[in-house]
Amino acid sequence: MLRRYQNESMILLALLLLIAALLYKNYYATRLQRGSLKATETIAKIEDVATMKKLWEKSSSVPQKLHGIKTYLPAIKIKTLQIEKKKAQLLLEGLNGNELNRITGKFIASIPVQITEMLIRRDGPYYRLELRCKW
Repeated sequence: MLRRYQNESMILLALLLLIAALLYKNYYATRLQRGSLKATETIAKIEDVATMKKLWEKSSSVPQKLHGIKTYLPAIKIKTLQIEKKKAQLLLEGLNGNELNRITGKFIASIPVQITEMLIRRDGPYYRLELRCKW
């Protein structure tokens, strides 16, 4: 009886092998694609780190740029501006919206510093900015 369906069983076995081969091929193709995406992401992160390293090497001018806040704001609005070694602490009160945006946008965002703490509170029409950063 097995001899009678020998050709059909060979075709069935060949089809099963073909399906297994296709599944195997698709599995490794997606695995290769995921690996390629992961490698691309890693390369992008390495490039970002290299760019940040270049910026942070020029950190000798950071204290002077932070002292630029004193020239922009009147002394009555600056409660604390302490710069020690590679850390800074700022406490600014009575800022209007434009001053706050300029301080955070122009002065802080353009300097290569790592912000460890930033707190902005609104007291009526004015803002209070507490900032701690390091470089």
